Amino acid sequence: MKSLLLALSGLCALFASCAGPTCWSGGIPLRDIEERARTQAVVDFGDTSNAQVFRGLAHPDAQKATYESQVKKGGWKEIEGFKFFEEPVDVPRESLDQVFALYADPDSHQAWGPKTKCAGFHPDYAVVWSSGGTRRVLQLCYGCHEWKFFGPGGMLLTDISEKAYFGPLTRKWLKKPR
Repeated sequence: MKSLLLALSGLCALFASCAGPTCWSGGIPLRDIEERARTQAVVDFGDTSNAQVFRGLAHPDAQKATYESQVKKGGWKEIEGFKFFEEPVDVPRESLDQVFALYADPDSHQAWGPKTKCAGFHPDYAVVWSSGGTRRVLQLCYGCHEWKFFGPGGMLLTDISEKAYFGPLTRKWLKKPR
């Protein structure tokens, strides 16, 4: 009986984590070390006044033919291991400030967890800026519900919380590409 309850409990946890169109392990709070790293990442933002937004090419696995066509056509650049269109996206400064504020909000992050129903991290957007002569990058992957920050202190990968993901982030500030 005890093993049956454990099995049922595991299934409930699995199904509860599969919210929305993809399956990720959302809901896991950041551990102390991750929260300290997130806090330092926000400090590392520095001056964001020169930030630009770049849209990612199609997913190389999930949309292979489109991706290969985009690569062949040119007009892209690589940012932290992923290809993005060379021309920045016109995003109002107010929207960028709101994205940065959302990232700074601890409730917008959850501990990274392995994904089971997405084609793997491939950012839809990269926000790129430099401060103090050092480049910073914030990548957002809407398929995996993750964001990666690259700064002077290294790289931090966390899940985007449901509250942040299903709020204005994907509907207003940086709309989910179609």
